[in-house]
Amino acid sequence: MKRNLIVHLLLFAITLAVSVLGSGQASKTLVVGIEADAMTMDPGNFRHRETETILRNMFDGLVTRTPEGRIVPELAVSWERLSDREWVFHLRDGVTWHDGTPFTAEDVVFTVERTVKEGRIGGLTSPRKSLLDPVTDAVAISPLTVKLITSVPFAALPSFLPHTLIVPKHYVQAVGDAEFGERPIGTGPFRFVRWDRGQQVVMERHDGYYGGPPDLPPVGPAKLDQVIFRVLPETSTRIAALRAGEIHIATRIPVDLIATVDADPNLAVMSVRGTRSTFLEVNVNMAPFDDVRVRRAINYAIDVDTIIEFILDGLATPIPTIMSPDSPFYAPIPPYGYDPAKAKALLARAGYENGFSVTIDTQAHFQDVALVIAEMLRDVGIDAKVQVWEWGVLQAELLAGTRMMHLGDWGNSTLEPNDIMIPKLVTGERGNFSGYSSRVLESLIDLAERVTVDPEVRRVAYHIAQQVIYDDAPMAFLWVAQESYGVNARVVGWKPSPDSRINLHDVDLIL
Repeated sequence: MKRNLIVHLLLFAITLAVSVLGSGQASKTLVVGIEADAMTMDPGNFRHRETETILRNMFDGLVTRTPEGRIVPELAVSWERLSDREWVFHLRDGVTWHDGTPFTAEDVVFTVERTVKEGRIGGLTSPRKSLLDPVTDAVAISPLTVKLITSVPFAALPSFLPHTLIVPKHYVQAVGDAEFGERPIGTGPFRFVRWDRGQQVVMERHDGYYGGPPDLPPVGPAKLDQVIFRVLPETSTRIAALRAGEIHIATRIPVDLIATVDADPNLAVMSVRGTRSTFLEVNVNMAPFDDVRVRRAINYAIDVDTIIEFILDGLATPIPTIMSPDSPFYAPIPPYGYDPAKAKALLARAGYENGFSVTIDTQAHFQDVALVIAEMLRDVGIDAKVQVWEWGVLQAELLAGTRMMHLGDWGNSTLEPNDIMIPKLVTGERGNFSGYSSRVLESLIDLAERVTVDPEVRRVAYHIAQQVIYDDAPMAFLWVAQESYGVNARVVGWKPSPDSRINLHDVDLIL
C-alpha cells in the first residue's frame, strides 16, 4: 500500500509539472541572428564587433554605456579621480561569479593587468591593450576598492572602460587561458551553456545576477530563460529566418530590404544612428594622391547628399571630417559639398586635367555605393572602377600600402576622438590605410590625451585637429549611417544601441 501511494504521488507530481508547463509557463528562448561567429569566449582576447556583442551578455564591466551614450556604474558604484594619473573605483557589494564565488577588487586588478601588460594571455598580449594604453597598474586598496594608475593624464578613461569586461581571477588561474576562452564564467545576466563553433552560442539566465546598473532599469535577473546567438552570415538567410519566426532579432538589415521587413505585420525595423564613420581613403604616399589638391578634388566630386537620399534612403548623416555629430568633441565644420567644377579646376592645377585611372577597393556590402561614387568620379574625368575583396585579403594589402583608394568605415563606439583619430590617422597605426602622417595632428592628440585633463583645452585641441584633417583631406569624408535591425513583434523592452551592443538583460518575449 505504501509503495502504491508513493507511485501515485510521483505520477501526480509529474502530471502537475506537465500541466504547469502546458499552461503558459514554457521556456522563453530568444534567438538573435548575427552575421559572424564569436572569435573566442575570452573578453580580453579579441577586437571583433560580433564577439563583443555576444560576450557583453555574460560579462559586465566597471561601467557601461546607456543606449543614449551616457557612462553609468555597473560593477562599480562610483569613482573619482584622485589626481591626473590616479582613479579610484568603489565596487558593488554582493556580486558573485556564475560559480558563486564573490567578485572582488582582485578580479579587477587581474583583468586590468591581463589587458595592459605584455604576454599575460597564454604568453600573448591582449589585442585590447590599446583601449587602455595609458593604464600601467591596478592596485586593490580593499576588497571593494581598486585604484587605476596611468602613465599620463587620461581624461577619457571612463569612456573606454565599458569595453573592458571583468574576468574571474580564480577561474582563469584554475583552468588556464585556453580553457577559459572555450568555457567562460562571468558576472553578467546570462551564463554560458555551450558554443557550437560556426553555428551558435547558447546561454541561460543567471538567477543569482545582482541586477545590473540602477541607471538601466528594471533591476533584477533577466526575464528570458535562454538566449541563443545564431550565426547566419548571409543577409537573405537572416531575413528568411526572421520572417519564419526562427529568430527574433536580425542584425544588419540593408537599406534595400527594410521595406520588405517592415511590410510583415509580425516584424518591425528598428534603426539607430551608429558610431561608424564612412569614408573613401586615398593613399597619400602614391601619385596622384600625394598632392593635396587631388585629395580635395575627390571630396568636391562626390555628391554625398544624393547618395544618402537615393542609395541609403536617407538613413545616414553627412560628416565634414571623420567625427560623428554625436561626439561631444564634434567640430561643426562646413563640409566640402558637391562642386564638380571646383573638382575639375583642382585636378587641372595639379596637372591632371586629363584625369587618371583608379580602382576603388571595397567589400561586398559597399559595392552599390562604390559603383555610384565611381560614376561621380568619372564625371570629373577620373577613370574609376570598383573591385570587391574579401576583407582578410584586402586588409593586408591596405596595410602594406599597395592600394590607391579604399571605401570603408571605422567604428568609434566611445565617441572619443582618439578612438578613431589614432587608429585611422596616426603614423603606422593598425587602421591607417591612407598612410597619412601629420606631426601637427599627433601633437594635438598628445596634448588632449597625454598632457591635460582640462575639458575645454581638450575640446579646443580636437576642434583644431578636425580642421587639420579637413584641410589635409587624406580621405573623402562621407557619412555616419544608421544601423537597422529586424525585430519580431513579440520582443519587448529592447532597442538598438549606437555602439551595436545587443543588451538582452531587460528584454522579454511574449509567448
